[in-house]
Amino acid sequence: MNVNFNLVKNNHSWNSAIHQLNSDVLTRHVLMKGDVDNVDISFSYCEKTCKGKIKNSDNAVIGNFSITF
Repeated sequence: MNVNFNLVKNNHSWNSAIHQLNSDVLTRHVLMKGDVDNVDISFSYCEKTCKGKIKNSDNAVIGNFSITF
């Protein structure tokens, strides 16, 4: 499956191929390529739409992601 990441900061986006969808995998990709200010990030995901949100420790949305198969 492929993940399309979009971060608000610097309007940064990229795609990554992953084999398993979980918060550890998503966190690793965002920390490596996302230039985030804080490592304390969380994710929410909707299985119906295959879309999710990336939030910081203040629960503010800092980006989003979508999954394609």
